Amino acid sequence: MKRFLQWYFGSLIFSSFLLLGILFYFGFSIDDIKTYYFELFSQLLEKWYYWLFLTIPFSLYRLSQYLFHSYKNHGKMTFLRRFSFSIIFPVGLFFSFFNLSQWYIKNENFDYQWISEVENKTGQATDLFTEDNKQRGIHVFGRMDSTRIQPLIKNNVEWVTMVPFGDQEDYNSPDMRYYHPERKTLLDIDSIWSKKIQSAHSYNLKVFLKPHIWIFSPSNGTWRSDIFPSNETNWESWKKSYREFTLLYAKIAEKNNVEMFCIGTEFTRLAIEKPDFWEKLIQDVRSIYSGKITYAANWYDEFEKVTFWDKLDYIGIQAYFPLVKNKNPTVKQVSKGWKKHLPSIERIHKKFNKKILFTELGYKSTTDSAIEPWSWIDYSSNLYKPVSTETQANCYEAFFNTVWKKKWFAGVHFWQWHTSEEDGGKDNLDFTPRSKPAENIIAKGFGGK
Repeated sequence: MKRFLQWYFGSLIFSSFLLLGILFYFGFSIDDIKTYYFELFSQLLEKWYYWLFLTIPFSLYRLSQYLFHSYKNHGKMTFLRRFSFSIIFPVGLFFSFFNLSQWYIKNENFDYQWISEVENKTGQATDLFTEDNKQRGIHVFGRMDSTRIQPLIKNNVEWVTMVPFGDQEDYNSPDMRYYHPERKTLLDIDSIWSKKIQSAHSYNLKVFLKPHIWIFSPSNGTWRSDIFPSNETNWESWKKSYREFTLLYAKIAEKNNVEMFCIGTEFTRLAIEKPDFWEKLIQDVRSIYSGKITYAANWYDEFEKVTFWDKLDYIGIQAYFPLVKNKNPTVKQVSKGWKKHLPSIERIHKKFNKKILFTELGYKSTTDSAIEPWSWIDYSSNLYKPVSTETQANCYEAFFNTVWKKKWFAGVHFWQWHTSEEDGGKDNLDFTPRSKPAENIIAKGFGGK
């Protein structure tokens, strides 16, 4: 047992250093490596079989030693026999089971008839917003050149949601930091986002600038909604850094005539317990930014408790409401699920006399995406979760059938769209609707056809 434990933990250490070397070789920064390691060890806590994966590199090293000694001490025939039983047979068995599992999870029988007539082929975004005041938006990540913008326009998207990130170590950290993947200076951040905004505007697309905070090392399952500095001194420090972060992007928004700006996203505890801070921040933002302003409240235990909606232009909801309890739901079942949430949403609309905006909404291409729409896809999901573009399509269809036409509804900003052509496809499990039936349903719903 002692020898086994020595071998096992030696495997973990070997794998960790191997991964570290690979990440450094490909130019990842220290912060990026910390993120990768955090995600890896989060998976170790949640998925038992990840512990097995970490032993593979060291096991291969020991196996190569064993085969080398077999050849050296017992000859060619013994080496070939042991090589066959220790490598060829297990690898063949593994690939057989893997191919069988992939056939099972990707063997969806959904014959969707694409409707090309609903698509916008003019090359410029439509302006249906001026007719019905409904925002037709989607969160967009990646480069924004003419080739990458055209698929958005084709699907009748009129608003592009852009997400600058800030980060902090944990939910109770005393401050947060400005962040951009390229680790640029503040001047470069201004230039990067200004170019993206101007590119979108050149095609008649409107822009919603929506800063997010990312927590690198959240403890005890906490996330952005739990952010709350541990004492008054830390609160003053965090408040100062978040205000600077927000005003930086508010200035960029004003400079580039951005149509709408978000002062915060899913700060449940801070939004409920520190309303004075948000009311003062709204005043500060309005003093330098002349466009529309909202806040993106979580659907769960937040949007109904926020008290400063009257100071904003829209009531923003991150609308990942659970809609059904069963996998593979029909459009009718998902629509019925929406009806139990609509009364509470309409109640807030009437209380503050403000229109409701879904600042975020999206569905994965999985059979259970309407059960817990907020759940992220992890790396292991591709090994066992069945693809269901039909469930994703049904969720979007139900949304347009039940919510979209409400008079109190101001629009939606779907999550999410990557501008890379490799993103999406019928075998993709993630939120993106790209190259899936959901894409066409969005085009139809946004086009009002």
